[in-house]
Amino acid sequence: PMTFADGRTIWLRINKVPLRDASGAVFGVLGTSEDITEQRQAAIDLHESEERFRATFEQAAVGIVHVGTDGRFLRVNRRLCEMVGYTREELLAQTFQEITHPADLEADMENVRRILAGEIQAFSMEKRYIRKDGTAAWIALTVSLARDAEGRSKYLIGVIEDIEPRRRAEEQEARLR
Repeated sequence: PMTFADGRTIWLRINKVPLRDASGAVFGVLGTSEDITEQRQAAIDLHESEERFRATFEQAAVGIVHVGTDGRFLRVNRRLCEMVGYTREELLAQTFQEITHPADLEADMENVRRILAGEIQAFSMEKRYIRKDGTAAWIALTVSLARDAEGRSKYLIGVIEDIEPRRRAEEQEARLR
């Protein structure tokens, strides 16, 4: 950093090489300075943005997941792991198809096919995941597609809400009727 008399600070990248005479003795230094203040600020801004994303992703009250177009889990948050009872590492070694209840898989796969084909922009559905202990977890799933700069499919973004309490209340109300 270099601070001016007016208090303004800029960041410089400085390169220096020794200047030598015919005998090899150093008689001076040749240097260049490049103002990298904007690049440094851009790097700081990017780092802060990544930290905000990471904190939001990890601390969300809902499950959040990034899924490859082949169904592989690419990134999962803490809340999803809690919902299904798997560790992050266990989920990252699976596909969403492997933990989707068999009765819900066909409808889920059709929605994924449609979103990847560009027929729909997003979809929402209620379905069940199979927890690590073998029990079913009712969830409300909303999925959208992330695309690269050329518009190609990159990965699916899923937001997963635990609707187990609501489903139990609905079942109890139906029994009471």
